[in-house]
Amino acid sequence: MESNLYLIWGKEAFLIDQEIDRITRQLREEMGEDSELLYLDGDELTARELREQLEFSPLFTLHRVAIIKRPYWLGKGKKRGNKSEDYIKAVNDYLDGATPGQTLVLTTMEMEKTNSLLKRLNKEAGIIECNTPDKKILGRWIMEQFKQRGRSCTSQVVKRLQSSGQDMYYLFNLIEKLSLQVEGRTIEDHDLEQELDIRDEIKVFKLTDALLRRDLNGGMQAFHQLLEQGEHPLLFLNLTVRQLASMTRIKDYSEKGFSNKQIADITGMKDFMVRKFRDSGRHFTWEEIRRFFALCLDIDWKIKNTSQDAGFLLESLIIEICNQSRDQAGT
Repeated sequence: MESNLYLIWGKEAFLIDQEIDRITRQLREEMGEDSELLYLDGDELTARELREQLEFSPLFTLHRVAIIKRPYWLGKGKKRGNKSEDYIKAVNDYLDGATPGQTLVLTTMEMEKTNSLLKRLNKEAGIIECNTPDKKILGRWIMEQFKQRGRSCTSQVVKRLQSSGQDMYYLFNLIEKLSLQVEGRTIEDHDLEQELDIRDEIKVFKLTDALLRRDLNGGMQAFHQLLEQGEHPLLFLNLTVRQLASMTRIKDYSEKGFSNKQIADITGMKDFMVRKFRDSGRHFTWEEIRRFFALCLDIDWKIKNTSQDAGFLLESLIIEICNQSRDQAGT
């Protein structure tokens, strides 16, 4: 393995998970056994707890991969808050010491130039970009996904999927669904009808996905597109509650030590959905989750029983969910 330190950056969650899998597979091939995987919640752990978790002694396993996904302290200065410096120092202290037998993987959505830790990682870590590929590469990936399932599709299907504006996890799931639905023939353009959400006809799940990422700009943009399409705010509110409930369920199983496969078997969810909710759950504290459910209940009552503007109430919910508690504490 050329590096024991990686920084994976970008907004394409599917590619990020693929790169993490590739790193662990490569380690397995080199060492002849699986490495221990340790997912650290960079938002819920204190700086001291993070430092303690990063300490590694090879008593029970020869190698460990520690993964920290999208910690807020790798973000922009205004969003990081004052406490972020404690976390940055904890990671810097780890990097200053020799830690044989451990590979550290950090992920972030953007390469923020003002972040001192990112500047150091840019020099010392293996840097992997995972943004949405261009249409040519995406087209090859789409065709390969159909081929792996023993299916073929027309060039028009590829073009529509290329231009859909959807993330690769969405496309992966859609290709899986089409491959199961259409048997014995080439998948054609009409098979996509009622299945593909194009950017100009954004669906509610696009908005709830933005909320689970705590992406305020994406959430607001999607919400106003929904309003322009004539969707009622209650539809968004109901689906937000359902998504939060699913995430909470996965978070609970995850913290009890269940694997992704065990959680998928128990809940009946697809593996990629389990991974998605598990990743999202790391960015929410239990206190926040309880507060969000209470706020959803309050907004539901106000929409149905008062004259308050439903759009304004939903905007306040989006802001509340997307603003992380530690960001607020540092401002």
